[in-house]
Amino acid sequence: MKPLLRWAGSKAQLLPELRTFWREEYQRYVEPFCGSASLFLSLKPKAGLLSDINEELVIALQQVQLNAPTLVECIRRMPISEKNYYKVRATRPDTLSPALRAARFIYLNALCFNGLYRTNRAGQFNVPYGSKLRKTVLDEEHLHAVSSALQSAEIVSGDFESSVLRTGSGDFLYVDPPYTTSDVRMFTEYSGSGFGISDLHRLLEALDDVASKGVAFVLSYADVSEVSSFAEKWKSRRVSARRNIAGFTGSRRTVQELIVTNCE
Repeated sequence: MKPLLRWAGSKAQLLPELRTFWREEYQRYVEPFCGSASLFLSLKPKAGLLSDINEELVIALQQVQLNAPTLVECIRRMPISEKNYYKVRATRPDTLSPALRAARFIYLNALCFNGLYRTNRAGQFNVPYGSKLRKTVLDEEHLHAVSSALQSAEIVSGDFESSVLRTGSGDFLYVDPPYTTSDVRMFTEYSGSGFGISDLHRLLEALDDVASKGVAFVLSYADVSEVSSFAEKWKSRRVSARRNIAGFTGSRRTVQELIVTNCE
């Protein structure tokens, strides 16, 4: 099943590779940087914990899960035009009901430039309109299918460490954090707070901790020095991926990524 949302850094290209690590005997699927939840939706596990620090994203996923009919009605009432896009974008999400807040997020995600999520220093979404040829925001049948798939998941907002440390023996942990490195500048603004080198080190320490407790983990990340060093302790492989975050064909390129795991 395809994800409902467009999301920068999505691992849709790597799904065939990532799916090979999943075993039906795992008790629970856990993803602390869930984004569009593309791997979760592809696997459809019997139990899951999806988490993200982006509160707007989490509210949208929760409403898709719990309130799909109302959410569909809210989106139906939002005209597709550049003028209305900027009107919706200017609305403060914290003044809206959960359903309208989720509808706003899905509407902006569908029509913004390149599916990018970016905020200014005040935490306001500021991505320009980018879908002049798009005629629909929503495939209602698809939204209801995603809602059905999400019924098996607990969906929460928060720092990745709280979800990672909730894992136990028998869980499968998939970790796909925003890219950061001391080597080069990379896009990290998936939430207002960003993701830095100290966060990456904190994550790698947490993975070491839960692996010692019997948690199966898979980490997918850019092939950078910080993760290459971590990979030496575990099994790893390099794969090629097409990075589209620049949004312009001439700026898109194939890069090397690392998949690091303790799975058999």
